Amino acid sequence: MKNPVPFRRKARKVLVITLCWTLLVTLSYISNYYFVTDLVRLGKLQGTYAFWPDFTAQAILGVFGGLVGGYLLVFRMDKRYKKRSFAFGIINSGLSFILFYLAIAIAGLFFLALAYFSLQESVREAAQRSWHNVIVNLNTPSFIWTMAFAALLVSGTQFMLQVNDKFGSGVLWKFITGKYYLPRQEERIFMFLDLKSSTTIAEKIGSRHFFELLREIFRDITEPIIDSLGEIYQYVGDEVIITWTVDNGMKDNNCLDCFFRIEKLIEEKSAYYLKQYGHVPFFKAGLHLGEATVGEIGIIKKDIVFSGDVLNTAARIQGECNHYQVGLLASSELMQHLHIDGAYQKVHMGEIRLRGKENMVALNSVTISKGHKMAL
Repeated sequence: MKNPVPFRRKARKVLVITLCWTLLVTLSYISNYYFVTDLVRLGKLQGTYAFWPDFTAQAILGVFGGLVGGYLLVFRMDKRYKKRSFAFGIINSGLSFILFYLAIAIAGLFFLALAYFSLQESVREAAQRSWHNVIVNLNTPSFIWTMAFAALLVSGTQFMLQVNDKFGSGVLWKFITGKYYLPRQEERIFMFLDLKSSTTIAEKIGSRHFFELLREIFRDITEPIIDSLGEIYQYVGDEVIITWTVDNGMKDNNCLDCFFRIEKLIEEKSAYYLKQYGHVPFFKAGLHLGEATVGEIGIIKKDIVFSGDVLNTAARIQGECNHYQVGLLASSELMQHLHIDGAYQKVHMGEIRLRGKENMVALNSVTISKGHKMAL
């Protein structure tokens, strides 16, 4: 069974794009309308200009264009642009739209005119007149301006999508609204996800090749993290720090599912990793729940930063995975809030004193039950 979260997440992006495009198109029309009516009042133009017919048409165009454009950018082009440079996605999306726009415009103008003129004269003469009609329309300033405006709108949308990915899902909006301008306390779940035997792998394949492996594996695991409603907080060397709000992490055991979705993805790509890098990457992870202080830090390179004992504890828990030879360790404090069913098996590892900690922490190893199929 396919995980429905990715589709819903992308569908929300398409709806936001549609809303923004419709708003921009209608505002542009309103500006033009009042500019023309001002010219009429000043006596520089004559005639009447009905508002609602064209406004309705522009609104419909904005909705239709937003749905189609949003679908193409989010559902069809998203993965392609994520594997290329920042500038490539912005420029390529605009140029692709111009080519698409020209192709549709030329075909539409030509064949509609051809169908009309063919009723009055020969096909050859109708084709000549139709092509002349295309050339006349392509040379009008309004056609060129509309095409340029729409191309800039597409490129701007792609820019915002990439900026949103750069900060992380939803983080850009938090900056805009100033949600964390003043520090606040939040109950959070943290996962410290670390690549096993990274030093050994780096020595065998070289630092450059190892960096390429890191870049590819971090790109691959992004989707399982986001699909589990997780937020990528930081990349620290060969480690990824992931966080959830309590509601998102507890919902459908997302904080556990995230690790096993990553495991499943790596298993499915194991032959590729082995061929490309000579190694199949594996991760170990520590999970903990606790209160963190979160707020904006920095001026030039501003960031939203978490601090608190919960992060230190989660990091120490992850450090115990090698000692117990397990892939995932979670604190009992977290596990008692989760509703573990037959999909998982947990083993109580007892209470231990973590490095640098005074209080004892009870740990549990978690594995996925045999026969349970993890949705990607």
